Amino acid sequence: MTEDNGIPTAGEGRQRAARLPQSGHGIASFVLAIVSGLAIAFGISLAASLMMAGNPEEQLAVFGTIGFILIAFLVLALVGVVLGFIALRRQDRRRTFGAIGLGLNVFILIGTGGLMLLGTVLRHSNS
Repeated sequence: MTEDNGIPTAGEGRQRAARLPQSGHGIASFVLAIVSGLAIAFGISLAASLMMAGNPEEQLAVFGTIGFILIAFLVLALVGVVLGFIALRRQDRRRTFGAIGLGLNVFILIGTGGLMLLGTVLRHSNS
């Protein structure tokens, strides 16, 4: 016999959370993190291989295009951060993908910013 005394039984919160659907904002944040992360990693590796291949002054147009594409995907990662925050604020949805997407997007933004800062410092120290 069960009695409804207002006290939740053990595991009831987990069962309720398992019945909730995933947040669409969270899934979108996660997908943006994966796409942005792969595109930025490819862009950085392409720029690094062009730098190692020869004279970078000959490839200025290519570097400009790569930089524009990197900035576009960084903006997508920023959109992913916003979507991750929205997903975490929803009480009627599961927040797993929102948390993962938020973490990955923040990592992408901080990591790429750190690489840019490191490249700037190394470039000026070699001059």
